[in-house]
Amino acid sequence: MNLTDLLGELQRDPWPVPQGKRPLRSTGVALSVAVGLLEGTFPNTGARVMLFIGGPPTQGPGMVVGDELKTPIRSWHDIQKDNARHLKKATKYYEAMANRSAVNGHSIDIYACALDQTGLLEMKCLSNLTGGHIVMGDSFNTSLFKQTFQRVFSKDYNGDFRMAFGGVLEVKTSRELKVCGAIGPCVSLNSKGSCVSENEMGIGGTTQWKVCSLNPSTTLGMYFEVVNQHNAPVPQGGRGAIQFVTQYQHSNTQRRIRVTTIARK
Repeated sequence: MNLTDLLGELQRDPWPVPQGKRPLRSTGVALSVAVGLLEGTFPNTGARVMLFIGGPPTQGPGMVVGDELKTPIRSWHDIQKDNARHLKKATKYYEAMANRSAVNGHSIDIYACALDQTGLLEMKCLSNLTGGHIVMGDSFNTSLFKQTFQRVFSKDYNGDFRMAFGGVLEVKTSRELKVCGAIGPCVSLNSKGSCVSENEMGIGGTTQWKVCSLNPSTTLGMYFEVVNQHNAPVPQGGRGAIQFVTQYQHSNTQRRIRVTTIARK
C-alpha cells in the first residue's frame, strides 16, 4: 500500500516541453543511479529495481530516439535495414546495466505504460537477464495495471512475499550426459567442468547459472546430450543421472537449498 500511495502522489514534471519536441527523459542515467545505489548498499543481497516508464528515453546514455518529434521512433523496417541510429548503442548500454545488476543478484522490473512505444526492444535484456517482470499497458491509472502491480506483492500462507532472490542453479550429471545449456531468465556463472558439452544451446559453456529473481512460476529449460565414453556404447537399459542444486535467498532472508536428483533411461 505504501508503494502504491507513493506512486499515486507523484506529480507531473512541471518543466515545459517546447512545441515539436518530446519530453526529455534520462531513463538510462536514472537506472544507472538505482543500480549503483543497490551495488553500494546491498551487494549480494536480494533487491529489485522497479522502472516505471511513460515514454522513450530521449537523452543521455541509453536514449532510443531524439527529442525532435519530426524524427519518428525506429520502425521494424529501420531495424531490418540497420538504419536504427540508437539501437545498438542503447542495447549495449542496457545489457551492461543488466549484467552489473545480475552480479549482485538484483532484479530489474519494467512497467511501461504509454500509448506510444517506450523502447522495450533495447531494454528487454534488463528483465530477461535478471528475472524481472515486464508489464505493458496504456496507463498507470487503469484498474488492470493496478491489479497486476499488486499481484507482484502477493504473499504465501506464511505471510511472506512469493519471491526469492540471488538464486544459483548448479547441474551435475553422470558421465554419459553433458549439459548443453539453459534457456530462461538467467546468466552464466562460467563454471567449467567435465560435464559441460561443446554443443551450446541457449546459455551454455557452464554448469552453474545465476537466477537473480525467482517466483513459483519461474521456468528454465535445460538441454543435455548423451555421450559415449571411449566408444563404449551405452548398455541396454542404461540410466543417466541428473542432479539440480538450487540455492536462493527467500523473501524472509533465509538462505535455502533445494536438491533434486533424477535418473532416466
